[in-house]
Amino acid sequence: MAMCVAGCAADTPDDYPVVPGAGPGATGGAMVSVAGRICRAPDLRAFGAGCAANGVGGLTVSFGSIETTSAEDGSFTMMVPSAATTSGAYTVSGDGVVPTSVPFGAGTVPVIDADLYNRMLAQNGIVLTPGSGSILGTVTRGTAPVGGVTVRSTPSPAFGPFYDGTTPTAWTLDGTGARGVVWVPGITAGSMASLTFSDVATSGETIVDGVQVVDGGVTILSDTVLP
Repeated sequence: MAMCVAGCAADTPDDYPVVPGAGPGATGGAMVSVAGRICRAPDLRAFGAGCAANGVGGLTVSFGSIETTSAEDGSFTMMVPSAATTSGAYTVSGDGVVPTSVPFGAGTVPVIDADLYNRMLAQNGIVLTPGSGSILGTVTRGTAPVGGVTVRSTPSPAFGPFYDGTTPTAWTLDGTGARGVVWVPGITAGSMASLTFSDVATSGETIVDGVQVVDGGVTILSDTVLP
């Protein structure tokens, strides 16, 4: 599964390494300690910009049945099977946030503010139903965001897809804007989605398979790098 965080630049230089641990994992492998710090993303078109450390204490950070709770500053540490560090993802949930799935490896772990997300849903005419989730990602060429890219999802979403617009809450249906961000709301939860990104400028397509959709939550993808 090709997943890593989308545009999550840390506001601080803190580095949270994976530290080798000891003992068997849930699947019989070694366990390792992973650590990070949660922040609230104020704008889903640019996760790293102004990611705030307020209201991030007491949130649940989980990987399957393994759970821990964030400290007041958003920091956390947990033991996970070593294989998870290359293919797994945290899910952060709790009061005032949308369950947000963020892959291992990001020192700063952005979580989506529930009030912001509700305003996004309302402004774009979206009413999500139980049993569905959403996907968010950034499209780049090299390190630069790419405009004019569209995406289609299998299974199909109930709404959109949507693309970054001129404000944090008003998104468009026309293709990625200057920030290269895609938002695919209302995909059947529990499914492993496949996304096909189409670049109008080159007529090329890039496929990302195996994206886990979280019920009531948002799965954050890596930068999808176009050739």
